[in-house]
Amino acid sequence: MNLSRIGVTVLGLLLLGAGTASAQEPITISPEKVQQICTNRVPRVEARVKALTERINGNPEVLGSKKWLEQRASDARTAGNTARADVLDARVKLRDAQLVKLGKASERVSKFKSEHCGSK
Repeated sequence: MNLSRIGVTVLGLLLLGAGTASAQEPITISPEKVQQICTNRVPRVEARVKALTERINGNPEVLGSKKWLEQRASDARTAGNTARADVLDARVKLRDAQLVKLGKASERVSKFKSEHCGSK
């Protein structure tokens, strides 16, 4: 009895998998939607990526910047709070990963802008 349930489940998953594999066709959007994205969304994404990148690369006075976190980690280490310093060091590493993601996002937006929005 359980074997037949497993067989039906496997068959269902295979059929579902075949259905999703054939659904990998490119998605097209209307010219009006492209214009809306170019006019509204692209500038907001570019501004946000720029602001976040500037914040992460900011000086020690900029809250959340890598240098600010490094300074706080140094202060914690000086005060003898090594656990807090380790947490702050981990956050610095996360900022590096965020910079990579922001760079990739900027590339994708630039590619979309050049392909669909012209040279605006």
